[in-house]
Amino acid sequence: MFPTRKRLIQTLYILRKNYTPSALTKLKINVPTLTECLCLLDGPLVCLSTLIINVLCIYHPDMLEAIDTTKKLPNLKCFSFTSFGHTYEYDNLIVPLLCRMINLEELKLYLLVRRLDSTYIDGYQLYDRFLIYMTQLKKFTFYIKTEVSFKTVRFELPTNEDIQRSFIGRRYPRVTSYAYTQSVPFDGVCHIYSLPYDFEYFVDLDNSFQGFSYGLIIVEKLCTTIGGIEQ
Repeated sequence: MFPTRKRLIQTLYILRKNYTPSALTKLKINVPTLTECLCLLDGPLVCLSTLIINVLCIYHPDMLEAIDTTKKLPNLKCFSFTSFGHTYEYDNLIVPLLCRMINLEELKLYLLVRRLDSTYIDGYQLYDRFLIYMTQLKKFTFYIKTEVSFKTVRFELPTNEDIQRSFIGRRYPRVTSYAYTQSVPFDGVCHIYSLPYDFEYFVDLDNSFQGFSYGLIIVEKLCTTIGGIEQ
């Protein structure tokens, strides 16, 4: 279940009121919403260099005005972000967050993105939106699924070959993609991921997928309860 507002306020109070040690350099944490992640990075963890975070739900927080979402995070060197919740807030929340990590050396992303009247996330977008600002980045591992729906406009979506070409010449790791159209209830779906595949799950593949099958759990529907901190 999603956290109630009362539970969210209690969680934010704990994170903001110095209940976490300021000298902490590495943190692994599971949180119910992105708000807790933003609050952590706006809190007292000034020495934090590694953050591994699993987020259940990504939506625009109603308490965003109390959080500084523009402050640069120069001490953060390693950031791993995993969310099994589909989100429409990739462009509004995730991209601005990543742009703050100017000295990041290692980045790991697992995202399920939904877009209206837009196109797939590809190599061009990843580079132009945030990777271009990460001049110290040495390792980028990712799985990003984009589900596109057309409501007011309609245009031709990139082919799988188009997606593959978008990663050429940008110092990406080995990358592959799997794009297909007319995937009810969406007009198009695209999976992009770095190789070797470094995640346990691969979400919502259809029967036409001809890719790898080793050591993976194919997830059609996933319900996850997240909570707690591991240091």
